[in-house]
Parts: sequence; C-alpha cells; structure tokens
Amino acid sequence: MFRSLRAKLVASYSLVILLCLVLAGSAFVYMLRDYQRQIKLNQLSDLVVPITWQVRLLERSGATADQVAGFLQDRASEMDVRILLVDSSSGQVVADTSGELQGSRIPLPQPSQPARDSSESVSVTFTRQGNPGVVFIVTQNRPAPPTDRTATRSSSSYIVALAVPEQSLTSSWLELAPRLSFAALISLIVSIAAAFLLSRSISKPIAAITRASEEMAKGNYEQNIEVHSKDEVGRLAEAFNDMSRQVSTSHRTLRDFLANVSHDLRTPLTSVQGFSQAMMDGTIKSPEEYAEAAQIINDEAGRMRRLVEDLLLLSKIESGQLPIDREELDLRELLRVCVKRAGPQAQQAGVTLTMEADHQAQVIGDEGRLEEVFRNLLDNALRHTPRNGTVTVSLQPVGPSGHGGNGRDKGSVATYRVAVHNTGSYIPPEDQPRIFERFYQVDKSRARNSDGSGLGLAIASEIVHAHGGTIAVESDPSAGTTFTVVIGSH
Repeated sequence: MFRSLRAKLVASYSLVILLCLVLAGSAFVYMLRDYQRQIKLNQLSDLVVPITWQVRLLERSGATADQVAGFLQDRASEMDVRILLVDSSSGQVVADTSGELQGSRIPLPQPSQPARDSSESVSVTFTRQGNPGVVFIVTQNRPAPPTDRTATRSSSSYIVALAVPEQSLTSSWLELAPRLSFAALISLIVSIAAAFLLSRSISKPIAAITRASEEMAKGNYEQNIEVHSKDEVGRLAEAFNDMSRQVSTSHRTLRDFLANVSHDLRTPLTSVQGFSQAMMDGTIKSPEEYAEAAQIINDEAGRMRRLVEDLLLLSKIESGQLPIDREELDLRELLRVCVKRAGPQAQQAGVTLTMEADHQAQVIGDEGRLEEVFRNLLDNALRHTPRNGTVTVSLQPVGPSGHGGNGRDKGSVATYRVAVHNTGSYIPPEDQPRIFERFYQVDKSRARNSDGSGLGLAIASEIVHAHGGTIAVESDPSAGTTFTVVIGSH
C-alpha cells in the first residue's frame, strides 16, 4: 500500500497523531462528563427555587391542591419539564405533570446543610433515582424557628421536585462533541501537513542516497550527496560520500594497478620470449651472443621475480599477515648504515649524499623492515635527483604531538622525525596524495625506464603504518622534495 518511505512516514505520523488525539479527547470527555452533569443539575435546581416560592404564595393565598397542580401543569408546559408536587410529611406525590407517579410515594432525604443563623432559610438540592433512568431534583427549605411571623411564611405542606431522565444528565457533554470533533479535525489536518514536511526532510536525502547507490551499482563511482544537517541522516550522507570516494579511489587504483602490472610483466616477458626464440631459431650463433641473450633473459627474469616478490610483500603487509618484530633499535645507526650502502649509487649518479643526525634515537620496531623503508626512500631520491644535486638525510626528535622537543618528556612517547630531502625534483600538488599508490608515476614519460618495481613507496608507506608511524611528502619547485617519516617507541 505504501511503497515510498515518505508515504510510510506520513502514515505512521498520522496514526500516532490520531491515536494521541483520541486518547486526549477521551480523557478530556471523561473528566468533563461529571462537570457537565453537575452544571446541568445546577441549572435545573435554579428552576425549582422560583417554582417552589410560587407554590408557597399560592398555598398562603388559600389555593387548593388542584389549583396548585394546574399551575404546575402550565409551568411544565412552558418550561418543557416534568414537575412533581409532593406532600412534605408523607412523601406522597400529590400531582405529576406526566401522570406516571400520581398517588405514589417517593423517599425524600433530610437536608444535611445546617442553617447559618436562626432566621435564614436554607435551600438544599438532592438527587434521587426513584424510577429507572429518572433523577428527582428536590429543593427543600428548612423553616426558621417559629418565634415570629417568619414561621408562618416559611412552613409549607408541599415540596416541588423536577423529574428528568438520567440520560439527559449523562449525555449533556455531547453538546460539546461537534466542537471537539471540529477541533480534532483541524488539529489532524495541521499535524499531517507538518508530518508531510518533516518526512520530506528525512526521505529526500535517503532517496538521494538510493539513487547514488544505484548509479554506483552501474559503475558510476563519482557520486556526491549534499549534506544539509548534522543528524543521523546527515551523518549517513557524509558516510556515503566517504564510501563513494574510497570506492572510486580503490577502483581507479585497481585499474591503474592492473594496467601497470600488465605493462611491467609484458616488457620483460617480451624480451625473454624474443631472445629465447632467437636462440631456438639459430639467429643467435656465437657464444658471445648466447651469453648476452642469456644475461638479458636472466635480468628480465630477475626483474619479474622482484616485481612478484614486492607484490606479495605488499599484499602481506596490507592483510596483516607479515609479522613485525618489535625490539629496541638505534635509529641513528640504522640510517647511517642505509646512507653508507647507498653511497656507491650516489657516486654513480653524481649526487652528494649527506646525513645530519646529532641525537641518539632509541625506537621500537623491526630493523629489517625499517631499513627497507629508508632504502626505498633513498633509492627514490637518488633516482630523481639531477647530477650535481644533493640528497640529505636528517634525524630530529619531536614531541608526542609532532612538535619540537627532546622526546624524553615524562609520561610521553619518544618520537623522531626522519626526513629524506633531495634537490632538483618537484611533485605537483595534485600528484602528492597519490604518490604512495602502487605503480603511480608522476612523470608518465619516464615510467618503467629504471630497474625498480614501482612499488617502493607503497611498501614504505605500509611498513611505516604497520609501525604506528606516518609518512608524508612535501615538494617545492625551488627547494626540491622531502619525504618525512615520523616514528616512535610504540
């Protein structure tokens, strides 16, 4: 019946509002019923008092019972009520304008409200259910003490009573029913309109998320939803946008990864296949040519082996399957060894390689894996530094939050920053966020012209993160490029 979320929300809101109106109206009617009944009794009591005094005037003037009954019959017709004339001493009904109780007796209660002084005539109203569904409203006047002429005026042989149906009293609140129903209808309409607007604020972003999800299922991963609130729906939209960006990045990375792996494997495989085919066809005849072809095949096979090993290593690190040995090591000594081993490569490239480390640095980590990190960073810096350039490795202590300090504060973790800076190279800002992706090349024209697998920075990033550290890159056209690793005694 309700296929859209908005319709379901409006229906649920309307049902809750209607239920609240019914409950509130029922409670109001329940409390109002007794109040309205009392008001009706008071109104009828006000009719009894003047009729009672008129009967007394007739009685003092010497009117007979039939004359009094005729007077009451006229008054009953004028006022559209039922009036009874009851003998005050016996309770016998002398006259009944409807004729039903003529000659019968009805019990009359004694008034319980005392007079406030001896000369005051007190009027007390009683209700008695004589016949089923009939309420008698009686006004009795307690006579004052017979010490003067007041006694003559106050004494009376008759009691005047009104007989009204019980239903007319209990249903008096129904007079308000039309107004209550109209007010409830107006409240329901306004509430449904408010529920419609409120449901729109909920269903609209969810509908946008649904449409974006359908587009992502079709392969359109670049989806973004506008966020207009900070509630659960707004946070859902923000989470969806984050997921969309991550899926888009993962899809692009996977696409580039497949393309790069295909390229990196195709080149050595083509060389291996070509030279092996030449050896089989007899194109290569001399021992020197055989030796050269074998060397090329061996080099290309080694290149493929390193690529596969790096891919396996990267996969193990990302899946958490690569064990990380955590033991105390001297970071300054580790950097010194890495710089020393990179010395021949720097001399061959005509690059000056220096190290600046004046502080001891004791950290917790896997020495072999951290050595691989700094070896990859040095190799990357040396390969991208022009001749006569400079590569500088620096070590500095930092505070727990990355600010300068001695790294030995009480209650803090000793943290150190290792920076590998090289001159002459520049990474544009748009490429810096992707520099640690697999096979990513800033200069596409230079891709695959080196012996590296293209995974060095990706492996370095994963190893640093596995140690609880951070790695970042900064680049300036004039100053060059700096890779920074922050690691501590975790």
